[in-house]
Amino acid sequence: MSRRAWWLWWLVAGVLLGAGAVVLGTATSDITRTSGQADGLQYRVVSSADAPDAPAVVLAHGFAGSAAMMDPLASALARAGYLVVLPDLPGHGGNAEALTDESLEPAIADAVAVARGLTSGPVSVAGHSMGAGAVTRWASTAPEAASPGATVAISLPSAEDLPAEPARPPNLLVLWGSAEQPRFADAALAALHRAYPEGVAGVTYGSTGQRTARRAVQISGAEHVSVVYRAQTAGEIAAWLGGGQPRGDARWIGLVLVLAGGVLATRPLLTGVRPGASGAAPDNGVRSWVAAAWLGGSVVVAGLGAAAVTGLAERIPVAVGGYLMAWFACGAAVLMLAGRRGSPVGGGPSFARGIAAGIVLTLALALPARLTWAAFHPVGPRWWVLLLLLAVLGGWLLGEARLVLGRTGWRRAGLLFLSRVLVVVGLLGAVALLGAPAFLTLTVPLVIPILAVLAVVAGWSPDPASAAAAQAIPLATAIATTFPLLG
Repeated sequence: MSRRAWWLWWLVAGVLLGAGAVVLGTATSDITRTSGQADGLQYRVVSSADAPDAPAVVLAHGFAGSAAMMDPLASALARAGYLVVLPDLPGHGGNAEALTDESLEPAIADAVAVARGLTSGPVSVAGHSMGAGAVTRWASTAPEAASPGATVAISLPSAEDLPAEPARPPNLLVLWGSAEQPRFADAALAALHRAYPEGVAGVTYGSTGQRTARRAVQISGAEHVSVVYRAQTAGEIAAWLGGGQPRGDARWIGLVLVLAGGVLATRPLLTGVRPGASGAAPDNGVRSWVAAAWLGGSVVVAGLGAAAVTGLAERIPVAVGGYLMAWFACGAAVLMLAGRRGSPVGGGPSFARGIAAGIVLTLALALPARLTWAAFHPVGPRWWVLLLLLAVLGGWLLGEARLVLGRTGWRRAGLLFLSRVLVVVGLLGAVALLGAPAFLTLTVPLVIPILAVLAVVAGWSPDPASAAAAQAIPLATAIATTFPLLG
């Protein structure tokens, strides 16, 4: 890379990062956020005005979510006049308490108590996926004095726990995405039919005043993750609660700008130790079709190996993280064997530069993520799980980089993207055939763009070690901090 190109990449990256920071700041400048802790519960309070009698909503996230994931919806509701309390449920975000079957409803009760302490207005509860199940179970059994004004369930996993009494839970709105798995639509309609057996979607039944109202609505074009971010979702909730008109913001533009700036900032780090330096990687002698076969074989071995060591993987205190650690460890063994002819490239970017690129990319993901989709908060045992994941993912990515060593242009890009496609297909196949955690199927919309971005980063480095470091740091951090802590 020439000196001029080196500085140009830094300039463009800096402009994108600065513009993204400005967009994120201005887009949410009308929203006030405060954080707190009550009886071990970590929470975030989102509001748009100081109104001591404002109606409040406790908004609970789903499995592997956090207060950060619900912030866009909370901000839209805050602009409609609500004070929104976002708890980090046990095992999620900044809450280091282990997630158990018995820990969710007490956490909802604690969050409702926080909301009641902040306003003299009515308090309603809403939740997504796991959080939807938690708020409906709590609202169904809460004593009259603590019962919420209304209940909202987004992507309710099951209606089996709901009583047949229309007022339990009170004034229930059930939402699901049209692109979600059929079981979520089935659960939503079952929740409606518990109280009104002849009910149909889109029609309101019962009486709000008598707390027997119930309604089920499909959110157009949304799958399990994006349903939380849809304007239609915010509009249905605000209308159900009787508030004003919700309004979103441009934070997603800021997210894209910051991420793009972070990605571009890795280019000068990965293509030269200093301005004007370059490194040429010798071909490893493995034909492209042979490399593709090794990639496919590593995915098969990864799935079979992870299934064989399920008991060991379950000792990792991060749900799904233990399985992914075993999966990538088994795949790494195959890839390291396949790429054994590859060797570190002299004159290329140093391993330290790869680490620096990984840190830059992690920050570009983490900072805007705290306003959009993930907490990136390493607490408790997440730290040592992160170190293990760095080693495992580093091995897998190093083997992949050595396998494609020496290729340039479309041949290199094609193999890297093929590798990421095989990972997604392999994990989904493991769910269907080998008993892998079913939750993996719901994370595909987030996993695909992250793996695609990392493939671009890998394509910029001729040095396998630096390419592996640049990718392993953000990927390991995302896995270690996103999935819930278990006891």
